[in-house]
Amino acid sequence: MPLRTLGRTLRRLWLALRRPRVDIVASPDYVVHLPGRLHDPFRAGRILATLREEGLLELRHLHTPPATSLWRLRLVHTDDFLEALERPGALLRAVGARLPDRAEQRLLEAQRTMVGGTLLAARLALGSGGLAFNLGGGLHHAQRDRAAGFCLYNDVAVAIATLRHERNVAPILVLDLDLHDGDGTRAIFAEDPSVHTFSIHNRAWDDRHGIESTSIALGTGVGDEELLETLKLELPPLLDLFRPRLVFYLAGSDVAFDDELGDWRMTADGILRRDLFVARQLARRRIPGVVLLAGGYGDSAWRYSARFAATALLGRRLDPPSTSAMVMSHFRGIAEQLSPEALGAPSGEEPLLTADDLAGALGLSAAESRFLGFYTPAGVELALERLGYLERLRALGFDRPTLDLDLGNPAWHTLRIYGAGDRKELLVELRVRRDRSTIAGFELLRVEWLLLQNPRARFNRVRPALPGQQHPGLGMLRETIAALVLVCDRLKLDGIVVVTSRYHTATVAMRDMRALDPNVAGRLRALREALADLSVAEASRRVEGGGVVDEATGEPLPWRPIAMVLPVSKRLRERLATGDYAEAAERSYRAARYRLAEGSSAGASSTR
Repeated sequence: MPLRTLGRTLRRLWLALRRPRVDIVASPDYVVHLPGRLHDPFRAGRILATLREEGLLELRHLHTPPATSLWRLRLVHTDDFLEALERPGALLRAVGARLPDRAEQRLLEAQRTMVGGTLLAARLALGSGGLAFNLGGGLHHAQRDRAAGFCLYNDVAVAIATLRHERNVAPILVLDLDLHDGDGTRAIFAEDPSVHTFSIHNRAWDDRHGIESTSIALGTGVGDEELLETLKLELPPLLDLFRPRLVFYLAGSDVAFDDELGDWRMTADGILRRDLFVARQLARRRIPGVVLLAGGYGDSAWRYSARFAATALLGRRLDPPSTSAMVMSHFRGIAEQLSPEALGAPSGEEPLLTADDLAGALGLSAAESRFLGFYTPAGVELALERLGYLERLRALGFDRPTLDLDLGNPAWHTLRIYGAGDRKELLVELRVRRDRSTIAGFELLRVEWLLLQNPRARFNRVRPALPGQQHPGLGMLRETIAALVLVCDRLKLDGIVVVTSRYHTATVAMRDMRALDPNVAGRLRALREALADLSVAEASRRVEGGGVVDEATGEPLPWRPIAMVLPVSKRLRERLATGDYAEAAERSYRAARYRLAEGSSAGASSTR
């Protein structure tokens, strides 16, 4: 039996023998697609997949909530407000963008289900005396008569009002460690002495205080120790004095250093220490707790919540896989169900000679009828449907995505996806070819051009335009790269190579790829550190505009396109994993010294 399988089996046995104290609440209805990359629609699903893969998820402790009823919402929210939410365009203020009516209805349904999830988690926690995770919720900006900050209903307030109605549960503590102020919950319970709202945040959203409330604004740039010291100073005395019967814990991951929206600098270790400190304080006093995801922006936010849930279940730290690995695992599972014949191969075996081979032998250019010599148009569309790629586009409001393959150029093949059959809105454009020249002895999939854009979205202060962008992105880069890896799997190609023409595309590619030249890899790492205090957009403008100086020469650093590779085959991974590559990259990194040119804003300079 493989060691990983044995480990999962032992974990299941250990979980079965101990008294369970952790329940998980989640629903497929939590999935909702919003424009841009801030919101990860698969946040809950990725957490569940991690727990399942590690053998930590017992079906008897996994619960699916119903959407909450209207009468429960009315315990907190006004009738006029609930009625107004159903009108087209009513969510503009809360979401910050005009959504199609179908998307608005889907968001309302998702958050009503999250409200039901928070109530179910509260009942489970009260019943077990332990923790119950709702893999959603924490909608703390919603007030009685208005929505704000992506929050339409206040799930915690509705759960508290319902529990009182059913069993008079009091007192209750709402412990809000999301980056943003829990202003909505505090306002709802401002005159209620049986609910203490405790919030540590970056800045206050209003100056209202409650009869029972703690509101602490720490400002920007907060790291692990400042938050933990404040929490250790404030929370234990409050628990001893207020003696709550139940705690709602908003474990926001938007405090992380890599959060797409946040301005704090907490590490994965610091966030886990925060979460475990809260859990231990509750366990020590035998106070049941409801854990809510609350804020977390970008496609890596789920990992902080998954780490907490897995550690709570296992009793020791367990780190989740990367988001790229999670997407790749999901896509590969789907790809295994797709036969070569369904995608375009004429038989179960690949031909000994392809059209390219014959044409090359004769010195001619073959007129291709298959994408990369393998996929028929129907096969490409089938794969994109089964992977959920086209459904993601539909969820963004493009109801009839239309696929177009341009196979006329013998040098490369182009795939385009439009928003509809009229081909007016270009969403995806991919130009690729098979490459045997970049790395001797290896065949790669070379990406000559990749465009992912949402022509209906708008740039804003949080997400400004990057150099070269005409429209905001689709937020589907990881899924696109994962699909290309599957192409490599299917065609037995060794990896993917791209040439990044912009600084910001190179930094994004660094998450999954490496520079082909190790010396370039080291210099790029140093450059990224030198510009760490700048936004991605500003950093890219400085680099490409000559605003960064190489201290070795005293001259502006010239920006040159970088060839980057993602190894797929085992033999290419082994080739690039040699000690020689790592040593060369480290030497280059240590030798590189960069600074912003004279006249750059204060505070943006760097030691690297």
